[in-house]
Amino acid sequence: MNLTKNKIIVSILSIIGISLFIFLLYKFGMDALKIIKLNINFYYLGLFVFIVLISFIPYVMRFKVILDSYGTKISLLTLIRQTIAGASISYITPASRLGGEPVRIYMLKKECNVDYETGTSSIILDKFVEIFGSALYGIIGFILLISLIGVPLYFKVIFGSIVLFGLGLLFFIYYKSKKEKNIFSKLIKLFHLDRFSNLKESVSKIDIKIGDFFRYKKKILLKSFMYYLISGIFFIIQFKFLLLSIGINASLFQLILIINVWGLLNFIPTPSSLGFLEVGQSTLFNLMQGNGAEGLAMTLLLRVGYLFVACIGFLFLTKFGIKEILKNKLIK
Repeated sequence: MNLTKNKIIVSILSIIGISLFIFLLYKFGMDALKIIKLNINFYYLGLFVFIVLISFIPYVMRFKVILDSYGTKISLLTLIRQTIAGASISYITPASRLGGEPVRIYMLKKECNVDYETGTSSIILDKFVEIFGSALYGIIGFILLISLIGVPLYFKVIFGSIVLFGLGLLFFIYYKSKKEKNIFSKLIKLFHLDRFSNLKESVSKIDIKIGDFFRYKKKILLKSFMYYLISGIFFIIQFKFLLLSIGINASLFQLILIINVWGLLNFIPTPSSLGFLEVGQSTLFNLMQGNGAEGLAMTLLLRVGYLFVACIGFLFLTKFGIKEILKNKLIK
C-alpha cells in the first residue's frame, strides 16, 4: 500500500513539475533563449563542464576515506567511474540524491568484491556527511535569505524549518546509532520488511558498522567532512562559471542562495526536479535581479551540462553491463 501511495505522490509531483516547466517556457522561454544567444561564452561554459567533472574528485574522496576505514582499498578512478554511473541514474529518477546509490553498491560488489553491508554502510555514512554539509550550507543561505528584501516571510519560515528539521534528523540518527539503538533495523520493522530474514540480518550488520563508525572513527568522519567543504567550494566555482557563460557576474551572496535553492529543490521526488528547479531559480532571480528569465536561462544550461555528465555515466553503465553479461556467459 505504501509503495502504491508513493507512486501516486511521485506521479502527481511529476505532472506538476512538467506543467510548471511548460508554463515557464511559455512565460520566459523566448527571453531565456535570447539571453543565452546574445551572451553565450563557450570559454566559461567549457570551464563549467570541466569544473563539474573535476569536482567529482573531492566528492569521491569524501566517500573513499570512509570506505578505506573499513579496510577496503579501491582506486580513486574506479570510484569516480562508479559515482558518475550512479549520478546518471539519480538524474533520471525521482530520488535525485539517492536513486543511483543501489547501482554504486552493486558495482562495488561486482567490480571490487565489497560486500553489500560494507558498501551500504559506507554510502549511508557518505550521505550523512553530504546532508550535514548541505544543512550547514543551508544555515548560511538562511541568514542571507533573511536580509533579502522582497522574499515573503512564509518562504523564509519554510526554508528555515527545513534546515532545522534536517539538522535535527541527522543528530537523531547520529545519537541513536552511537548508542546502539539499531535505528535501521527499526526502520525496516516499521515498513514491515523484517519478515525477510536475509534483509533483517544484513540491516542488523549495517547498524553495527554505522554505530561502530560513529563511536570509534570520529577523525575519519571529520576528514570526510573536510572533503565535503572542498566540494562545496567547487559548487560555488561551477555556478560562477555557468552564470558568466551567459553574461551574469553573480556575487558570492547570490551564488550561495542559488546553490541553496538548487540543493533544496533536489529533494523533491521528481526526475531531475523538472519544473520545480526552473520555478525556484526564476523566482529567486526575479527577487535578486528583477529578471526571472535569467534564472530559466541558467537552469536550461545547467541541465545541458548535467545531461552531458549523465551520458558519460550511461557509457560507464553500458560497459559494466556488457562485462557482467560476458562474465556470466563464461561462468556458464
